[in-house]
Amino acid sequence: MARLNQLLRELAREVERLAERNETLERRLRSITGALQGTLRSRLDPPPRTGRSGRGPGRRGAPRKFSDAQGKKLRREYEAGATSGRLAKKYGAALPTILGTLRRAGTTLRRGRPPKK
Repeated sequence: MARLNQLLRELAREVERLAERNETLERRLRSITGALQGTLRSRLDPPPRTGRSGRGPGRRGAPRKFSDAQGKKLRREYEAGATSGRLAKKYGAALPTILGTLRRAGTTLRRGRPPKK
């Protein structure tokens, strides 16, 4: 019986040593994976896609010159009879910028030259 108790104590000590060694190995692995996390990319977790401006997914290119509220104001002026060229000069913007803002505001653009008065 004494021999059995001695064997059980030795077994318990060996299990404790293995558990300590396992904890040490786990800490080392965590530090290694933490260091590698920024350098390696996983195929399962690709980086989020962003536009050229870096603002996230969606539209690309430069930020919009006119807000939605300004677009509504442009729309009111355009529908009151102002031409897109005059609006471009008034607000110091390129004609395509004005046209894009008007389209985004829901305006149906006029085509052709305005009739002479």
